[in-house]
Amino acid sequence: MLFQMKTKAILNFRSKASPSVICLVFLIVTCMALVGTGSASGEIKDQMLVRIFLTDLVQIEQIREMGIGVVSDIEGETRIDVMVTESQLDELIRRGFDTKTLMTPEELRALDLRLDPEYHDYEEMVSELTNLESAHPQIAMMESIGVSVEEQRTIWAFKISDNVGQEEDEPAVLYDGVHHACEVMGLEICMGLINDLLDDYGSDPQVTFWVDNTEIWFIPLLNPDGHSAVTDSISLYWRKNGRDLNGNGILYEYDCNDWWNCYTEGANVNRNYDFNFIHGGSGDPWHYDYRGASPFSEDENVAIRGLAIQQRFVLSISYHSYGEVVFYPWSWNGSYAPDDAALTEIAQQIAFRSTQHDGFGTYDYTRNGALSGMSANWFYGTQGTFDFMIEVLEYPYFIIPGSEIDSVYRANKAGALYLLDRVRGTSITGLVSDSITGDPLEARVRIIELYSPDVSPRTSDPLFGRYRWLLTPGTYDLEFSSPGYVTKSFSNVSVSPGVPTVLDVQLNPRISVSVLSSWGLALLLMLLLASAIVVNRLRTTRRSSPTPY
Repeated sequence: MLFQMKTKAILNFRSKASPSVICLVFLIVTCMALVGTGSASGEIKDQMLVRIFLTDLVQIEQIREMGIGVVSDIEGETRIDVMVTESQLDELIRRGFDTKTLMTPEELRALDLRLDPEYHDYEEMVSELTNLESAHPQIAMMESIGVSVEEQRTIWAFKISDNVGQEEDEPAVLYDGVHHACEVMGLEICMGLINDLLDDYGSDPQVTFWVDNTEIWFIPLLNPDGHSAVTDSISLYWRKNGRDLNGNGILYEYDCNDWWNCYTEGANVNRNYDFNFIHGGSGDPWHYDYRGASPFSEDENVAIRGLAIQQRFVLSISYHSYGEVVFYPWSWNGSYAPDDAALTEIAQQIAFRSTQHDGFGTYDYTRNGALSGMSANWFYGTQGTFDFMIEVLEYPYFIIPGSEIDSVYRANKAGALYLLDRVRGTSITGLVSDSITGDPLEARVRIIELYSPDVSPRTSDPLFGRYRWLLTPGTYDLEFSSPGYVTKSFSNVSVSPGVPTVLDVQLNPRISVSVLSSWGLALLLMLLLASAIVVNRLRTTRRSSPTPY
């Protein structure tokens, strides 16, 4: 049934398609698969699929004599489907044939597109991650963080760290791929990083240090339903998830499928975050930038949100395609993000370590806009995570031959791994605790010079009381506050290049006015009670004394 849905979606009939049409497309797909992508692609390049309505069965022979290839010739049918060039179609019309174009040359070319086998499909990714977890049980762990909104595929996160099953007081870093379905290199880069980190642990001192002292997380495939539209050859340009917007039970419907901005069903999961949601994307459900019905309406976004809130990532990279550029937050209403200096420095370092596909330069870096529900803006604006959206591959390619996947991964590897060093670089970090009990506190941490009402307050984590703030060298004024505690401030805290400045903070509990009032009332009652006792004793003494004469 699912195959029929997807086959029907290729034809893009929003009303119910006839079984003969479905069989026809199946025949085309089968024939194209048999002949491969060589000469067949060349033959299909300028051809279109056309239906001819017959008035006489003799017309079939006339059509064959014109050198036109008949795709379907079902006995008893009063129509046939043919593959023709534009000039052949013109000749058919000139001869008086009644025709209807079913698929344009562009749609047929998209139909012929298939991923090379080197690319992972969903099942292959899950199988490989499962095997890696089994081979490295001490440092590798798969975790289900949710399911896709329509086809209920599990969305998998993969953690690499020593003591992998425990939450430790270590910085957390995230890498994710395939927000947009056609941007498949994100999955491949994540899988390359996972394999290399696991393979090199214990033999490469640097990798061993990273794994022993960092919680490294991956979501290789955030959008598994949309990705299936690509791997199943519905369209190599599918962008959104697989949501059935019109509720007709048919997935992956589209108006065209030969470019990323075609109108399709589904929601753009990189417009569904709640930071400036209403200002970005489109409200048109068929638009390529459709942001969804409401913030976090898509289960894929809910899944990554839950992991982000739980882990409090310091740094993250989200892989996209194309352009060979590192985007970072943000340029907004003529001003930059409050952490612009550190964000720019890190983006620059990632870019300089990432080699262009042609081998003749490195990636560019630039600020993105803030008025959209994109992941980078949500991560930074609400979670305090420095998130970088990396567009891999040169314009205008989303997908490259499978033989080139490894070279693109290697060209991006150094930039990705830079995060594992930078997370312990120039910064302020420390533990916030209760000065009496020593218990960790979730306290608000404010650097006065970097304050902005546009971003959510940052806090230390409740489990350890740890805070981390990446900076550039300089001096900063800090303020720590928590409900029920006396705010504490520090001036001119020096931050040196390349190393973290450690500033542990103990906050004193505040005796509230209500507590003082309660104590005062209790004291008053005690005084009144004592006074009553004294008065009563005096009266008793007087009554028992002899009457004077």
